[in-house]
Amino acid sequence: MILETCDEKCGYAAAFFATICLGSFGVPIKSEVVSRLDVDPLVMQTYKTAMCFLTCWLIIPLGGEPFRFTPWGIVSGLFWVPGGWAGIFAIRSAGLAVAKGTWSSVIVLTSFAWGIFVFEEHVKTKAGACCACATLISGLIGMSWFSRPQPKIKTEAVVGKSSAEAEEDEDSDHESQRIPTHLSQDMNGTISGTTTHRIKVRRLGKEDNSAVHNENEATPSMLPLEMESLLYHGHGSDTIVTTTPSSPSTSKKNRDISIFNGQLVLTQRQAGILASLFNGLWGGTNMIPLHFAAMDGYGGPAYVISFACGATLINLTLWTLRYLFELYRHDGDVSQAYHALPSFHVREMWHLGGLSGLLWSMGNFGSIVAVTFLGQGVGYSFTQGSMLVSGLWGIFIFKEIIGRDRILWWLASASVAVAGILWLSYEHA
Repeated sequence: MILETCDEKCGYAAAFFATICLGSFGVPIKSEVVSRLDVDPLVMQTYKTAMCFLTCWLIIPLGGEPFRFTPWGIVSGLFWVPGGWAGIFAIRSAGLAVAKGTWSSVIVLTSFAWGIFVFEEHVKTKAGACCACATLISGLIGMSWFSRPQPKIKTEAVVGKSSAEAEEDEDSDHESQRIPTHLSQDMNGTISGTTTHRIKVRRLGKEDNSAVHNENEATPSMLPLEMESLLYHGHGSDTIVTTTPSSPSTSKKNRDISIFNGQLVLTQRQAGILASLFNGLWGGTNMIPLHFAAMDGYGGPAYVISFACGATLINLTLWTLRYLFELYRHDGDVSQAYHALPSFHVREMWHLGGLSGLLWSMGNFGSIVAVTFLGQGVGYSFTQGSMLVSGLWGIFIFKEIIGRDRILWWLASASVAVAGILWLSYEHA
C-alpha cells in the first residue's frame, strides 16, 4: 500500500536510488575473483537474473499488488538479458567507467527520443528538453573519453637495458603470467622460438587440469573470457597458448578477438565498446514495453513481477541455445556439450553474483518507479547519472583513471552531465 501514495517526488527519489544501485552493480564484476576464474558473462548475467526473480515477489507486500502477469514482461526480458550479457562483457573488456559511460550516453538518447517524440510525454518546451538531453550526453561522452586508458610511454633504457630488451622482458613477463606456475618448471627449456603448446584447461572442480601437449599448428591465442565457444570455432575447452616470447601480440593486454572465422579482428577495448553500444541500443530499450503494458493496466511497480518472469524465461532460452551450439560443435555428444558449458563457480561466486544481481534488481525497481511517475524521456534519462557513480568507483577503487589532469577533466565532464540531469528535471511538466 506504500506505493499507492507516491507522486512525482517518489519518482525523483526512485531515480536517485536507481542511480546509486545501477552505478554500483558492476563493482563485483570487476573483482579479482571474477577475473581469476574467468567467469563467463552469461554466468554473471544469470546471477543477475536469478536475483531479479527472487526479489520481485517483495512487491506484493510492499505495494499491496496481487500477482499479475503480462506478456510484455517477456519483451522487456528479450531486450534486457542479451543487453546485460553484452554489458558484463563490456565491463570486463573496456573497464567499468568506459563501458558505463558509453551505454549510458546511448540509453539517454534512445530513451529521450522514445519518450518525447514517440510517446509525446509532456515537457515545458521540446527545444529546452532537447538542449538538456544534449548537455547530459556531452557530459557522459566527456566522462567516457577521459576515463579511457592512456598509452604507455616506453623509456629508452631501464636499468642499463635497451628499449628492445625491456620490451622483450615485458612480453616474457606477460607470458610467464599466462602459463600456470606448476607447468612452468616442466616447460622450462622447451619454450623457445615459435613453439605452440596446447594446455588442457578444465573448469574448477574437474580433475586433470594440467595436461600439456606440443603441436606445430598455428592456432589463435586464448581469449581472456570464456567466450571462445561463441567467438571462435575452436576445440571445446582446449585453450591454445602461443609461447613466442618476442611477439608483442601474445601479451595479455594485446590479445585480439577474432570473429567470423578471422574476417574481423578486434582488440579487447574495441570489442568492449561495441558491446556497450549494443547494450545501450538494445538493452537500453527494456523499459519501452512498460508503456504498452500500462495501457492494459499492468503499469507501475506491478510490472516488476512480469519483467522478472520474462527475463528468467529469456535467460533459460539463451542457456538452451548455448547448449545446442555446444552440441553442434561436439558432433552431438551430449556429455561433451554439457561439460563445455561455462561453470557457475558457485562456492566462489554466489556472494559476488548475488550482490551484483541484488544491486541491479533494486536499481531496476527504482527505474520502473521513476519511469512511471516521470516518463521515459526524463525518468530513465535521469537514472543514467549512474555513470557518475560508476566513474567514482573506477577512479578511487579500480584506478581506471590516472593523473590529476585527467581526473579533473572527468569531474568537469561529470558536472556537465549533472547539469543536464537537473535541466531535464526542470523541463519535466
